[in-house]
Amino acid sequence: MTPPAYWWLLALVVVIQGLFFVRIIVLRMRGKGVQPLARPARAALAASGLAGLAYGFVQRDPLFFLGQACLLILYYRMQRERNDLG
Repeated sequence: MTPPAYWWLLALVVVIQGLFFVRIIVLRMRGKGVQPLARPARAALAASGLAGLAYGFVQRDPLFFLGQACLLILYYRMQRERNDLG
């Protein structure tokens, strides 16, 4: 079985989004609330969303594309909400 074209793009998405998922799980297990992300971390999350969107487009995978688009929409809404409140 050969890896998909642009496997490195998929690996980038999985690693970055996986790290954010693990961060949330660890904080929840410790009983702490999830703290807001620093600016570089938010930029990395947005970049992984864009990379995932690009991967879904290149591979012509509508489900992957739609999932990453939803992630970016949620990210945008959280950013807008945070800027309006803070």
